[in-house]
Amino acid sequence: MVKFEGTYKHDKDDNLEAVFAKMGMNFFIRKLAARSKPTVDIHSNDDSWTITTTLPIKTLTWNFKMGQSVAVDGPEGLIESVFTLNGDTMLQTPVDLANDKAILIERLFTEEGMVQTMTHKPSGTVAKRWFVRA
Repeated sequence: MVKFEGTYKHDKDDNLEAVFAKMGMNFFIRKLAARSKPTVDIHSNDDSWTITTTLPIKTLTWNFKMGQSVAVDGPEGLIESVFTLNGDTMLQTPVDLANDKAILIERLFTEEGMVQTMTHKPSGTVAKRWFVRA
């Protein structure tokens, strides 16, 4: 199994703005968010995990335990989600899949980095973000 912990630097995106549009994000914020180049830090201590996403205008920090519901703040607002592991993939599943802003996030970890697939559940629109290990 590949190591999850570490620092990841943004490399490229595909279809990110389309997912943001489906979430109802306004034009200006959508353009700004789609052009961001975040850094993601992932750490764990026993069964407690922390994901910190650093953007030019904001830093988001999520503390959670696998399999437990937690409120996370992101571009879609505050959403209850559950984090789980499946092999080399960390899943972030929204509790309310019927929410118009519900995004399923799959983070696939490799030796080279992470591929983050974001699926807008109501529409099925998919975006990907690639990160390299720092």
